Amino acid sequence: MSQGRRRAAKVKGPSKLPYRVGLILGAVAAGVAWFFLVRAAIVFGRVARTGDSTAWIFTGAATIGATVCLLLLFVLLARMLVSFGLINDYKPRRSAGHRASH
Repeated sequence: MSQGRRRAAKVKGPSKLPYRVGLILGAVAAGVAWFFLVRAAIVFGRVARTGDSTAWIFTGAATIGATVCLLLLFVLLARMLVSFGLINDYKPRRSAGHRASH
């Protein structure tokens, strides 16, 4: 006979290991891409200052690419911290706003 408990048995969910490995690999790839794009922007910037006008296009493209990679790295790191439980993914409920009668 039961002891009066009404709690359901906990069911173990799917493993988060593949998700976490994907986050780690994505963050490493974004970090490596950021590093190489920053180096490329520096090299193209040096070439552009010598008078090669097409190098400015590559400098701008490498700079934009490095910015996107760094943003992606930050997003993946934040998701990794949530996945490992180091930070909370709390989202407060929205209150039902009341319309003011005029």
